[in-house]
Amino acid sequence: MSVYKPAKSPFFQYDFQIKGRRFHGSTGVETRRAAEEVERRIRRQAALGELDDASQMTLDQAAARWWDEHGQYLKGGERLEARVERAVKAVGPAEIIGQITTKVIARGIERRRGQVRVHSKAKDAREYLPSDSTVNRDMIDTLRPILNRARRTWEAKLPEIDWAALRRAEPKPRPTEFAGDDYERMLAEVRPHWHPMIDFARKYGVRLAELFFVLDDLDVSNPENARVKLRERKGGDEHVIPLLSEDAALMAARLGRARAAGLKTVWFREKRLPGPGGKLKLKALTYGGLEIAVRRAMTRSGLRESKGMRGIHATRHHAAMQTLRKTKNIRVAQLLLGHADIKSTMVYAHAVEDDVRKALADVHESAAPESSQSRKAQ
Repeated sequence: MSVYKPAKSPFFQYDFQIKGRRFHGSTGVETRRAAEEVERRIRRQAALGELDDASQMTLDQAAARWWDEHGQYLKGGERLEARVERAVKAVGPAEIIGQITTKVIARGIERRRGQVRVHSKAKDAREYLPSDSTVNRDMIDTLRPILNRARRTWEAKLPEIDWAALRRAEPKPRPTEFAGDDYERMLAEVRPHWHPMIDFARKYGVRLAELFFVLDDLDVSNPENARVKLRERKGGDEHVIPLLSEDAALMAARLGRARAAGLKTVWFREKRLPGPGGKLKLKALTYGGLEIAVRRAMTRSGLRESKGMRGIHATRHHAAMQTLRKTKNIRVAQLLLGHADIKSTMVYAHAVEDDVRKALADVHESAAPESSQSRKAQ
């Protein structure tokens, strides 16, 4: 029997092939005997062709197939894979996807909401419940593409799920921006090899994941018309931004060095190999490394406490606010940020509007005493 128990999972897994097709996933049980019985049942179903009806797949089988066909090629890597595992565990690995309803997902969401996490590095070992945004990302934003693929690509007949009703309300963060020496103070807390990456994010407002664009999506052959494709949106629409000519030259140099070193990203650091006359070696920078470095810098520089800046996403807010202030054009900001719906961009317009309101209040307050004195004189 081909059942085994991974080091980080409480459940036994199965993995076998029939007629060249691989079947693998979680048995949803924690003992070997029960796992072998589950595997025998799945083998019989596979041999009889019962699993050809995608609606009869378990959620774990559907998640494994989605990952093999699509998920593993998306940005996010281990983080995305971990989210899939959490979502499957919360709903139930053995749930038949043809029987997953809004109610079933809702139960899984409640289980995820109740999962306590202990911050191992905290001095007081505090326990944390996941935020509503974390629950939405782990459950809705993870399960929805899996079930949608089952319906559209595998032609599974599935119940309709009211995703909008399941999504928990998230507090919208107030956009913030760097002022005075804010940016320099933050940057001083980050090692220099991260600086070009952070500068790019601050100038162009790209998301963390979008920074790791595919090399072939960077077009710097003509500095006057340089551009980079950051991602594909729903419906096949592409989010492409133009690059300034001075940045195009820098990116062209990075692109050449990255390809020569066999790297998949233009973001790297130089590392000298040990020994006399050691050569310089390029080492790719990572998603997680940047995230941690900037988060720590925000705390050490005081920007987390004073402005609520928590990480690299603050550079996106800054770029949006600066673009709106300079251009007064919400459409330009929308195109830069890649928002499919301009409503998403309006949060920055409201922030700028608040600045205007405050300025008007200040003007009115300073003018009020003068007006009062004028009336008395009359």
